[in-house]
Amino acid sequence: MIKAILFDFDGTLSNRQVNAYGVFDYYLRPYFASLSDLEYEAVLQDMILYDCNGTIPVELRLIPFRDKYDKYLPEDFEDKFIPYYFDHMYEFCVLKKETIDVLEKLKGKYKMAVLSNGHSISQHSKIRKVEIEKYFDEVLVSGDIGIDKPDKAIFEYMADKLGVKIDECLMIGDVFSTDIIGAINAGVVPVWMVTDPEKPAYHYKGYRISDLNEIFSVLEELNS
Repeated sequence: MIKAILFDFDGTLSNRQVNAYGVFDYYLRPYFASLSDLEYEAVLQDMILYDCNGTIPVELRLIPFRDKYDKYLPEDFEDKFIPYYFDHMYEFCVLKKETIDVLEKLKGKYKMAVLSNGHSISQHSKIRKVEIEKYFDEVLVSGDIGIDKPDKAIFEYMADKLGVKIDECLMIGDVFSTDIIGAINAGVVPVWMVTDPEKPAYHYKGYRISDLNEIFSVLEELNS
């Protein structure tokens, strides 16, 4: 029986693409002032592609951006942008439209936790910005303890903090290589958040959802 639900944050509870778009749009516009709005939109859309949904280090995401837009960027662009990104990304953080309603319905029925990879200060700032701590028994960022998903140790650590067995936990996350593989390796029930229902994944036979509201049918099946 499932007694605890672990949530990834970016891309699961929050709309990470809106978050990333906001910080890129605010910071990059002065460098591309000579472009029309439509041309500048193309720059932003490229940056969203290079961002890889935050799954690789930010300095690596900037390599193809630099290659394509070098003539617009000063030599110290990366040195200035990376600290700004970590310090200010929280300002643009927004939740998915269904998040609060789903958390309200789950609160009190399960132990609940946020289990997020990332820079400790940046991630905690985003979580505080959207004011959801009250729904969770624990909020843990990998940077807090120096262990990242998919290491099974971070799942075991969270289960211990929640006072439940590892196989009584369910993990909802959008990044397959960290959230889903990590959960499976730890013995946690995985639920893959996939916003594109047609996204292929022929080797994965587990649960997948495209909206947080779908978790209720998964829980009903697991606990029946």
